[in-house]
Amino acid sequence: MTQTPFTCLFIGCGNMGSAIAAGLVATRPEVTLHIVDRHPERVQSRLPDNADAVIVPAIADLPEADYAFVIIAIKPQYFAQLDLAGLKTGENTIFVSIMAGVTTPTLAAQLGTPRVVRTMPNLPAMVGEGMTIGYAPPALDWSDRSLIQHLFEGVGKYLWMDDEGGIDHGTGVAGSGPGYVFAIAQYMVEAAMAQGFDKASADLVVRQTLYGTSKMLLDDPRDAADLKRAVTSPNGTTQAGLAVLEMPEALPKLMREAVAAAADRSAVLGGLK
Repeated sequence: MTQTPFTCLFIGCGNMGSAIAAGLVATRPEVTLHIVDRHPERVQSRLPDNADAVIVPAIADLPEADYAFVIIAIKPQYFAQLDLAGLKTGENTIFVSIMAGVTTPTLAAQLGTPRVVRTMPNLPAMVGEGMTIGYAPPALDWSDRSLIQHLFEGVGKYLWMDDEGGIDHGTGVAGSGPGYVFAIAQYMVEAAMAQGFDKASADLVVRQTLYGTSKMLLDDPRDAADLKRAVTSPNGTTQAGLAVLEMPEALPKLMREAVAAAADRSAVLGGLK
């Protein structure tokens, strides 16, 4: 079935913005992209060849359009200075923020519309396997929400939060989670090298181990605790390693503290703490 063409505006299009734009083109090839970014050539290089895109360095350079979505993908510290005075939008335009910590009341007040959505995608969106969490105030109905969800499902999975506080909690898990996994990979490589592996071999072993384990976690219906038990033989090597990781002051405590610290920081950025 032929989809109705629509236009989507990206304000800022760095790593995350370009990943979302590319995913949108892949799932909705009828979309026209208007992009405002100070580095048009870099943005162009990140988009699929079939992208129908107009990339300009300033809002004043945009052609007129009736935008279905405006995706704000700039750093949160720049939002207060964002001037949209010359931007023409329709009454049904939905403003979607991927900025950490900027609340929906702040978005609505500065943008002059209640039709705002706050989202937090994560870095694996760049390879089409992201996890995005989102919150929308009552001004958006379920048909609006469905459109937003479909937009982000072009780069992975999507989950709506029932209240805005859930965005901060989710940021601590999904938004910051890739950093935790990269840290685990880093320290596994260092540990392998301490056991005599060269750097290239350690890197290969750790990457493939984490990749295969992640695939099992996605494909196997058992939860993480059950899978852990399945791989842990009594008095075996995995049990010996887990005995160290799962000491009372080790991984369980540290992971709770890491997630809480990231969630608290998200709340601070939004002025909620």
